[in-house]
Amino acid sequence: MTWGATLIVPQAIEWQTTITHSATSLNYGILLQGFGGIFAVPLINAYGRLPIWLYPQLITLFVVLGCVYAQSWSVFTALRALQGLFGTVPQVIGLPIIHDMYAPRDWPRYVNIWGTTFLVGPFLFPALAGYILEGTGSWRASFKVLTGFYGFSTLLILEFGRETYYNRSTGAQQTNRVKALLGVGNTDLPKTRTLSESTTSIIKLIFTTPLLLVAISTMINFTWPIGITATIDSFVRAPPYLFGNIADASIRFAGVIGALLGFCFGYFFNEWIYNGPGGMRKAHWRSEYRLHSVWFPIGSMVCGLLTYGLTLHYGKSWVGLAFGWVMVNIGMVGTTVAITAFALEKYPTHSAVVSAIINMWRTCGGFAVGYFQPSWIARDGVAAVFGTQAAVVGVCAVLLIGSVIWLGRRAASGRTATEVRGHA
Repeated sequence: MTWGATLIVPQAIEWQTTITHSATSLNYGILLQGFGGIFAVPLINAYGRLPIWLYPQLITLFVVLGCVYAQSWSVFTALRALQGLFGTVPQVIGLPIIHDMYAPRDWPRYVNIWGTTFLVGPFLFPALAGYILEGTGSWRASFKVLTGFYGFSTLLILEFGRETYYNRSTGAQQTNRVKALLGVGNTDLPKTRTLSESTTSIIKLIFTTPLLLVAISTMINFTWPIGITATIDSFVRAPPYLFGNIADASIRFAGVIGALLGFCFGYFFNEWIYNGPGGMRKAHWRSEYRLHSVWFPIGSMVCGLLTYGLTLHYGKSWVGLAFGWVMVNIGMVGTTVAITAFALEKYPTHSAVVSAIINMWRTCGGFAVGYFQPSWIARDGVAAVFGTQAAVVGVCAVLLIGSVIWLGRRAASGRTATEVRGHA
């Protein structure tokens, strides 16, 4: 969705609107990414992973093609909203595929890989779009390239995509490849009942205390990085930075570097936290241990927000902006991987549901920030705004994540006491 983040200035000029208003063309698509994932879950459970991966991707291809030829801001924004609604499926379907294909001990590793790939996108692809804009002078050319990416990814799904759902009692898939693409026999489950039960599971799990608390934490941790992505143009193109298209695009690699460093942290720390000192933690494992992986990323995000805000406030070098952004994105990826791995271990039979719920909360935060942050900055100044954001991230992590860890410890103590009484 953030492909167009570096294209808002020429769009504002073409459609004779302000840059701030032009930037809101992203917001509805970001919001509908969350709801699109929720709508997809019952279909994934009823008809399988492959068809619900393929057909929304195909629809998104034509929606993005429509963006190329949009003649007004309203039409363009409506098409971008549809792109968010249908294009979100890969952000949801990855978790059930990981659940299908890998053993539980490997889930965090593959969640880390999958999560990083789609979390790098909001920073890498706006940079590419900015380079294309500089080379062609047309934002429409950038969307033609995006259409090509969607076409290529659709071909990859057709060529390499396989249905990963299988009947665990038999260890076999239910249908051949042609039928799998059509959604015939993938799950061999009664469709109406499965759709109904999946919808009910979503409603129940949304309000389950551990999942609700970590999902709200995810929303908070995502709001500020997406806010940086959506609003950085208005800062770096103005004095004292006066960035052009190339510089504006290039600074987004700070976000990419941060996301990749977050991946590296998750890769090593998730292994360490499972194996633990002397294997003692593994012997008495509970899913809440995964959440201890958030503390370093949270600290990194807090420091990054402070660095970014103070750099803007005092008009210091763009290096401070880049360094702050790196630290913020270490926090974003590190916390997302830890929370997603916890949710999958906590609710393994509801992998698609928990993936969609976390995705919904994440995108709600990204949607909202574009509306309130510019006016907030205008009223209180960047130092106060980013300082407040840093405080919110730190306090909410302690209250929300800490509560889930405490609830898990209390439940484990209760089980231990029950077992002792049972043996007595």
